[in-house]
Amino acid sequence: MIRGAARGIAAINSAVKRYLFLATSYFGLVVLANWLASRYVISVGFGRVAPAGVFCIGGVLVLRDWLQQLRGLMWTMPLVYAAGLASWGIGDAAGWSSLEKIAVASVVAFTVSETVEAAVFTPLRTRSLTLGVAFSGAAGNALDSWLFLQLAFGSQAFFTGQFIGKGEMIALGTLLTLGRRRLLPAAALAS
Repeated sequence: MIRGAARGIAAINSAVKRYLFLATSYFGLVVLANWLASRYVISVGFGRVAPAGVFCIGGVLVLRDWLQQLRGLMWTMPLVYAAGLASWGIGDAAGWSSLEKIAVASVVAFTVSETVEAAVFTPLRTRSLTLGVAFSGAAGNALDSWLFLQLAFGSQAFFTGQFIGKGEMIALGTLLTLGRRRLLPAAALAS
């Protein structure tokens, strides 16, 4: 009986550690993405360029799905909003003047695209976590790219590059999801 309880506690501790690691990564990537987007433009391949935070956001779209799989929407969606707001606050405190508009655009784009992504991911994850990550990432990518660029820059000039760059990271995240057995359970721990 004691061994069974100890194994149960160890499993809970392991899930909490995985969640905290992924949540910290998610949060850090959001802040980094906004700072990079405010400073640099990079090549994403295929002759296209995008604001430099594009690869971070592609990773963020995948991490949101993984976090939901571990802890559910009630833990994940507040993290989405907190990360965007923290990015704005950090940028404001650090004097990243060009970041404010980008951070506000990011909060709005995250709120809308991550909510849509959750709506796509939630029913698919029980059938196939990998397909859920791929399809929700594609939906979130398109919406986030369009909305972010419109609000941050008033232009869709970077849309194709933005979509490609995020898509490359979503593809990598989808492949990593295939090997998820040790990182994420097949069934959600929370709905």
